[in-house]
Amino acid sequence: MTGDALSDTDVSTPAKFNAVLTELLVRAHATDIDVQGAWACRSSDGAPDWEASVVELDDGD
Repeated sequence: MTGDALSDTDVSTPAKFNAVLTELLVRAHATDIDVQGAWACRSSDGAPDWEASVVELDDGD
């Protein structure tokens, strides 16, 4: 996937970034992708490489 896939997605504030990330995680989970764990996010366009860690939160029940 390239950055072009999200070129129209507004992530200009932390709240908007969080909303997009939440939607992505929910959609992936709905298609039975185990999203938990560490994800290496490598950029090919000179931007930094990242590691993202996803941990399911306790719902408090």
